[in-house]
Amino acid sequence: MQKVSYMGNGSTTEFTFNFPYFVVTMNGAAASGYNIIGTSGGLDADIPYTGGKVVFETAPTALDCITIARSLPLTRQYDYQPLAKIDPTTLNQDLNYLMEVVKDLQDELDGLRAQYADIADKESTTTLLARISAIHDEIVAVSAQITALGDISTLRSDVATNTENIGTNIENIATNASAIQSLRDATNFTTTGKVAIAHMAMPSSRYDELTLGASGSSYTAPADGYIVFDKTSSSSGQYVRIVTDSGIRVLNNSTGSGQYLAVFAPVVKDEIFYIHYTAGGQTNVFKIIYANGAQ
Repeated sequence: MQKVSYMGNGSTTEFTFNFPYFVVTMNGAAASGYNIIGTSGGLDADIPYTGGKVVFETAPTALDCITIARSLPLTRQYDYQPLAKIDPTTLNQDLNYLMEVVKDLQDELDGLRAQYADIADKESTTTLLARISAIHDEIVAVSAQITALGDISTLRSDVATNTENIGTNIENIATNASAIQSLRDATNFTTTGKVAIAHMAMPSSRYDELTLGASGSSYTAPADGYIVFDKTSSSSGQYVRIVTDSGIRVLNNSTGSGQYLAVFAPVVKDEIFYIHYTAGGQTNVFKIIYANGAQ
């Protein structure tokens, strides 16, 4: 499904989209108090237009998330009668609608293919055959043990011996309980171990450049790391801001033209974050720096 999300800022009322058939939500619920201004492609068969903008009567606040998503009801749009004349415009609209439905189904199918391809790639054929062979060997071994049991008196003796061993193991577990708790609390880590763990959360030399969209656009973090955003101001009173789904908000304001407005915020893998800005100068940096332990 095609969709686009924006964060409100208390002043913006117009939010654009570039696909037909839409549903507008705010903070996950159906939105109200808005009008649609459509953009036509100049063809009679547009359904019903190629995009446009959602115009709210009252500007959403900085805490509001606006999502415009395509929504295609799976129903017949026209009923062609046996003896009625078929209007080319109506027919084109009907076929275009069906084509858009097929595109959405193709997107879902491609997603399923990618998902199951990823599952299939986790183990190679050689690895799977080795696992099957190992299971076969275990079955043969268990079968041999059952055959070897034979005399029940021997089995009783083995059970008694194993019971004694279980008692000994319980005593060992109790003895080691304190050490296990220390491990959970990380109180018995060596200095080297503590330094290594702390270093994993620090920025690494790996990074990905990101493409900046319109102010309020959302992005998904590809890994654990740090978002760095730096833009030059063109006048005083301008700002740049990062907002993350985990509640982190970082803001930098300008007091004049030509200032570097930089913000820096930690994110976790797959977390959604938003970039807001009014700074009118060039974008100097927009990237995610991977944490040392990021996968």
